[in-house]
Amino acid sequence: MKTAERKLRILQIASAVEGGGGEQISLRLHRAFRRLGHRSMLFAGRLKNFSEADVFQIPDRWDVSARARNARAVFWRVLALTGGRGAARLFPFFEALAFPRVTWDLWRGHEDFTQPGSRQLLALAPEQPDAVLLHNLHARWNRREGFFDLEFLPELGRSAPVILFPQDPWLITGHCGHPIECPRWRIGCGKCPDLKIYPSVRRDATAWNFRRKRRIYNRSRLYLAAPSQWLLAMFAEAGIPLAGMRVIRNGIDTALFKPGGRRAARAELGLDPNRRIILISGNHLKANPWKGYGWVLETAERMSRMKKLPNVDFLCVGDEGEPVEFGGVRIIFAGFVKDPARMPAYYRTADVYFHPSRADTAPYSVLEAMATGLPVVATSVGGIPEQVEDGRTGRLAAPGDAEAMAARLAALLTKPEEAAAMGRRARARAVKLFDFTGLTEEFLEWIQKITTSNKK
Repeated sequence: MKTAERKLRILQIASAVEGGGGEQISLRLHRAFRRLGHRSMLFAGRLKNFSEADVFQIPDRWDVSARARNARAVFWRVLALTGGRGAARLFPFFEALAFPRVTWDLWRGHEDFTQPGSRQLLALAPEQPDAVLLHNLHARWNRREGFFDLEFLPELGRSAPVILFPQDPWLITGHCGHPIECPRWRIGCGKCPDLKIYPSVRRDATAWNFRRKRRIYNRSRLYLAAPSQWLLAMFAEAGIPLAGMRVIRNGIDTALFKPGGRRAARAELGLDPNRRIILISGNHLKANPWKGYGWVLETAERMSRMKKLPNVDFLCVGDEGEPVEFGGVRIIFAGFVKDPARMPAYYRTADVYFHPSRADTAPYSVLEAMATGLPVVATSVGGIPEQVEDGRTGRLAAPGDAEAMAARLAALLTKPEEAAAMGRRARARAVKLFDFTGLTEEFLEWIQKITTSNKK
């Protein structure tokens, strides 16, 4: 596949550039576009002391509004007079003073689209883009971490073609990032069974949120790049008006994530060379309702009762905590790994990769494990069956079936030759279908086609 020959100006908008795979993808695309000679500009809602060419912070709403700037100045004066006491109690008052509409909307359960900084992006961009690529656009409303005004989509689409590249179905729900088994997004939401699922809302205005999103999309001209056929099918079923849609699968650096010495990796990370390791990767594993940590506990407990099973460690990367032990089976925590370049070593320590998600679209960690030559045991949810070939590159289990998960993991641990063969096939599949170079080329070719057709 050849990349687009005409040099493009591409503007990306993302929540952050550091974090999980879904947050890192915008920065990786930005760098790839630039390496290929295109003009890439990336705006992020959160940067945290990050500095790189043509990567910009979306203006915070406290900085955009004069009312907000004045309220914040008074807040700091009050804190200076009180010696900093009472900040936690005072801040909500001044926030309500600065953003009365936002406070009222959040109290009613409305999703927070009041982000005036996002409306300045076209003016702040060094050049007017040929196309705009939007990543996940949601954030935690109750913690005021929004960064994008969805009402800006119609205007944005009039300036350049807008391509959505979401990593979850939030755009078609009344508030949640993943409806899991709830079917109410099909009928307009309302009567939400779980308002606390991220991004949480305080009251059940999910039907209103649902209709509001549809009104915005009906006024917009949007394209959709879905990382899995599963997500593409959800958007098609939702009936969102789109100018075009296609699957562009998530990609990883298969030159970075590659098989290596297991013993050397364990020595590097201080892990016992004599225990079997089942790797699990996921930020905030225990708190995230989609990651399935409860199933990890159930699976570990079941495995501890199996006979002739070697001592096993479930190594959890992306969370912290004290070890949990079930006889010869332990759950241990490696903490958060901030440097992505260190992650391959963790995959190389493992015998098997375990991904017990309740909901997922196209997880990067599964692809990283496959590229490192690991067989994968995962739940058959979302787009995971499009990644893992059951019986060839890993094994799938029904969500919640801890008995099946334990049996599949135990079988791979006690049959190392079978596990190694699956790992080799997983590596070959990752290189063929999920290499990051292919993702970059697909985006460039599609953007070239879209921009050319829009000029006719």
